[in-house]
Amino acid sequence: MKLILGIGAILIGIWQVYISKQYFNSLKKQSTPLILGLIALISSLAFAACLLIYGIMLLI
Repeated sequence: MKLILGIGAILIGIWQVYISKQYFNSLKKQSTPLILGLIALISSLAFAACLLIYGIMLLI
């Protein structure tokens, strides 16, 4: 069970980093204020880092 949760958390973390990269690339084209966009991007990357660390800890 821990193996499935660990692999799932790592995959979701990698997906979150990929989505954050796409969001960062399209940040200039958006009409939202830049500060709010950066806050969303940083929180998304922090969530991805937490998922990656959690997944690695479950696998070890």
